[in-house]
Amino acid sequence: MKQMIRQILTTLFVVGIFHIAVYAAEVPIETQRPTVEGHPLTSIVVTQCNLIVAVYMTMSDGRLLRFDKSGSIPSGELMEMAYSALRSERVEVSCNETGAVGYEHHDPV
Repeated sequence: MKQMIRQILTTLFVVGIFHIAVYAAEVPIETQRPTVEGHPLTSIVVTQCNLIVAVYMTMSDGRLLRFDKSGSIPSGELMEMAYSALRSERVEVSCNETGAVGYEHHDPV
C-alpha cells in the first residue's frame, strides 16, 4: 500500500513539474550587453510583507550570489545593488496565503 501511494505521489510530482516547465521561457543571452564592473547582470528580489526574504544576483563572471536577512549588508544597499542590474525583478510573496501576489520589473538605475 505504501509503495502504491509513493508511486502515485511521484507521478503527480513529475507531472506537476512538467506542467510548470512547459510554461517556462528561456531569456536569451545578450551578446552586446553593457557590463559595469561590480554590478550584477540579473537580479531577483523576493519579498514577503515588504521584507526581504532573499536576493539572487548573477554577476558578469558567471557567479550566482544569494543574500538574505542573515547577511551583513543593509537592506537599502542590497536593493540598490540588485536594482542596478541589467535585468531586475521583484516578486512579492503573500503574507497569509501560498504563492506570489505581486511582480515588478525594474530598469537599471
